[in-house]
Amino acid sequence: MFKKLFAGIALFATLSQAAWDNVPILKKGSGQVAAEIEYLSMDPISGIALGAGVRYSALNWLELSAILPYGFFSADTKEGSQDFSGLMNMQLGVRFQITQGFGLYADALLPGNSDVADDQLSINFGLQHSNLFTSITWAKYLGYMLGDAWSNQYLYFGTELQFLFDHFVIYGDLKIIMGQESDHYSCSGYSYTYHCEGETGGQNGISINLGFKLDLSEQFTLDFGVNLNSGDRFTRSGTDEPTAFSVTGFYNF
Repeated sequence: MFKKLFAGIALFATLSQAAWDNVPILKKGSGQVAAEIEYLSMDPISGIALGAGVRYSALNWLELSAILPYGFFSADTKEGSQDFSGLMNMQLGVRFQITQGFGLYADALLPGNSDVADDQLSINFGLQHSNLFTSITWAKYLGYMLGDAWSNQYLYFGTELQFLFDHFVIYGDLKIIMGQESDHYSCSGYSYTYHCEGETGGQNGISINLGFKLDLSEQFTLDFGVNLNSGDRFTRSGTDEPTAFSVTGFYNF
C-alpha cells in the first residue's frame, strides 16, 4: 500500500502551511476565501491537489481558519500505473495576535481514511514575528509539529520576504526542518510486505517557496507559486524530492 507515502503529500500544499500566512491577522470582522490547484511531482508519484479554505478574524487578536484538500495522484510501479484519489487531511487553525509584530498559531491536521490521507492527528504550533516596512515585509517563524505521517516530531524555523509594488507582490520563503522518525511500515520499496519496526533516524530538510501575487481588484488576488524541497525529510522508499506548482485565488470579504 502507498498510504504512508501519499499521506505526506499534504505537507507541500501551499494552503496547508501553518497558520495560512506569516503576517498579522486580518481586521476584526473580515476574512478571506481561497481556492487552489496544485501539481505535485515526486517521481514515481505525481498528481493534482485541489484545496479550498476560509479564514475569519472574529476579534482583532483572534483568527480562525479551515482548509479542505482533495487529491488525484498516480504512482508508477513494477505492476504498472496505479491511481489514487480522495479527501486529504482537513486542517483547522487558530492564530492569536499578541502585538502588531508577534503572533502565536496552532493548527491541527485531522485524521482521514482515504488512500491519500493520514489516519492520525497532527498538531502544529509556533511563534511568528513580522516587520512591515513601506515596500518590504519581513516575517520570521518558529514552530514544532507532532504526529505527522513522515516524522513523529520535528522543529522548524524560517523566514519570508515580500517585496511590495502597486498591485503586485514578489515573495520568497525559506524553511529549515529538523526532525526524528520511528518507522512502523515497510521501507524496502513499494511492496509493503514487511515492516521496519522501531527504526529511527534524522529527518532534516530545506523547503523553499517562491512566487508572486497579483491584485486583480480590492477583493480578488491571484497567487502563482513554486515549492522546492531538499533533504531526507522529503524522500521515502526511492521517491524523488517533491516539487509543486500552484495557482491560488483569494477573495477578501
